[in-house]
Amino acid sequence: MNSSPSSLSRRGFLTASGTAGIAGAVGSAQTTTTTGTAGNAPEPNWTISRSGVEAYYPVTAADGVVYVIGSSKSNGGDPRTTSVLAIEEATGNELWKKTFLSLQNLVAEAGTVFVVGAPSSSETREDRALIALSPKDGAERWRRPIERYMSRLAFDSETVYATERFNVVAYDIDSGTVRWKNDIESERGYSLDHRDDSVYVGTENGVYAFSAGSGRERWKRSGAEITESSQEGDATLRLHSVTEKAIICQIRGTIVSLNPDGSTHWTKSLDDGGYSAPEVHDGTLYLWNENLVALDVADGNVRWEYESTVRHGQRPIVADGAVFLNTGKRIIAVNTDGSERWTYELPATDNLHFYWGDIVEGVLYTIHYYRLYAFTTEDGTVKWSFEVDEEPTMLSVSEEHVILGTRGSVYGFIRQRPFPAMLVDETTDFLTSSAGFALSGVLLGTGVFAAYRRMNAETESTEVESGTEPELEYGHLERLGSDEFTETYRVRKRGEDGPHVVTRRYLTDPNRTEEFSAAVERWADLSDRRGVVPILDFDDGWVELPHYGGGSLADCERPLEEQIEDLSAANATVHRAHLDGMVHGGLTPESVLFDGDGKTDVSDWELAIALAEYRDTSAYDAPEQVAGSTVDERTDVYRLGAIARFLVTGNTPHVSAEEVPSADFDSSVSREVDAVLSKAMADDPNDRYESVVKFDDMLRWATFRA
Repeated sequence: MNSSPSSLSRRGFLTASGTAGIAGAVGSAQTTTTTGTAGNAPEPNWTISRSGVEAYYPVTAADGVVYVIGSSKSNGGDPRTTSVLAIEEATGNELWKKTFLSLQNLVAEAGTVFVVGAPSSSETREDRALIALSPKDGAERWRRPIERYMSRLAFDSETVYATERFNVVAYDIDSGTVRWKNDIESERGYSLDHRDDSVYVGTENGVYAFSAGSGRERWKRSGAEITESSQEGDATLRLHSVTEKAIICQIRGTIVSLNPDGSTHWTKSLDDGGYSAPEVHDGTLYLWNENLVALDVADGNVRWEYESTVRHGQRPIVADGAVFLNTGKRIIAVNTDGSERWTYELPATDNLHFYWGDIVEGVLYTIHYYRLYAFTTEDGTVKWSFEVDEEPTMLSVSEEHVILGTRGSVYGFIRQRPFPAMLVDETTDFLTSSAGFALSGVLLGTGVFAAYRRMNAETESTEVESGTEPELEYGHLERLGSDEFTETYRVRKRGEDGPHVVTRRYLTDPNRTEEFSAAVERWADLSDRRGVVPILDFDDGWVELPHYGGGSLADCERPLEEQIEDLSAANATVHRAHLDGMVHGGLTPESVLFDGDGKTDVSDWELAIALAEYRDTSAYDAPEQVAGSTVDERTDVYRLGAIARFLVTGNTPHVSAEEVPSADFDSSVSREVDAVLSKAMADDPNDRYESVVKFDDMLRWATFRA
């Protein structure tokens, strides 16, 4: 019995039929209809791609220079490195390059480029320094060794302020001389701000205020001092922003406004701690959870509330008289009086990005899926869009250019230039893209066969000479493994165009034939999806899959950074499935496979849930699975977090985080990485990341900084 992949997924059908990209009513206010076409497609003014660079992150632009972080792959015995590239904004020419073993921060300020990291000359990644570079040629102006965890920087005209382990330090901006140093009683500062004559530091122990001139501590406040509700759970008082009259902080679901002298101005308790970081603009504080809430900075009263019905994806952007939200499925513009301005339904919902957008002169620039968009902020019309071949990483907008980083290239678009007049329709563009051709191939019955050929064809040069077929062993070559219900073998088959090696899995428990066959049929319907291991053939009691010569995350020996990238690709596949209402439920390192050419796919779809009540408990099971409760998307978040924990520590995760003493965790894991994994693996699903893409963003950013 041959598998029959689905004709089109629901998401693919909507895109192909031209309905994606049309605005619809969202929230409680009236929606203004936006266009669904992509407008004039631009050509990049310049493109940069270097061998050995895995991903580019355009951080900032200043004085005609774009500063880009380039992350390299490890090469043989050489460790993975991170480079700072200074690129001439007008031409794309590389002005200079500096390489680091690790890098925590990059800021261009006061005619100087400040870098926090371990230079390439360091013996270890822990030999960090604060380094001041010339923006002209990258020459080092000064360098000061620092303690661990230094990452936050703030500036005035003469001083650079920085947090390091247990201290806040003020350096002379020209010479690097230490002007003062004071204790913050914490291993690291999470946030740092400077306003007027004060420096504010947020730590895990509370918020400090120091004199900018002398470093004298003016006051310190902790969460337990402010609100009784903070006595239970996380009482950390987190510093978010400083205005002329208020220091805005947060204790989980409570917003706190402090006066400049440290006294409490007001507090406002909201429903929970799942809100985005507050955004303050023109006397209003905006927070986003399932609803967008606008608070009056003067007294903390709610001015209005917008019902978005979707939990937040990223921090809101406030500009041009509106608040702009990205849910991962749509862009929403809400006027600053709480009425809805417009919404835009995104055509191919795949992932949010850590830096999701920027607004300059009436245009919202954002990245979604493999495309850069430029929307008018007034009505949501797509001015233009541009599709890239590699996954986007980060977006930066200067006065002259839009700079887009991807996993392989960085593009510079002239922002004010009239673009070519060729009209690009979203539907046509999709159908002529690589993804569109793939779906068209599935309709013709060739999509899975193409994947089969690509992943399983053996090298003919080593097996076929002079048109004669060598003597090969066919049938079962070796037993690859087993579980409670199946045994898996590597099999060589004869095909019309030569021998092929596949993987065949056999059901060993005849009592589970009905559940197994039904699950395999549902899995076969997913074979057209990007990142899903396709089913090549199946019948009652067995299923045939491509053979993945690169192994799985369970036996991967590549550097940790590359394993995290592989897991990130699996995260994207699981996220796409969630968007169509599917839960995997059985993710383990063994289910994330590599084809030998760098492609990562996810296996074992539908089987885990179908056989859940009959199998033994797995170390990767979420607490609700152990308890026999209903699973949902947050179950997959837990299991992906558990896989990440396995990758960074080398230890198989335990069923419940409560059973694991902290000493069991690898001490080399950074606090940021540990915090991300702990949240993903929270016992209560409500305490986990609300989506796989949010977990993926936070994990990639934390590991990048580590």
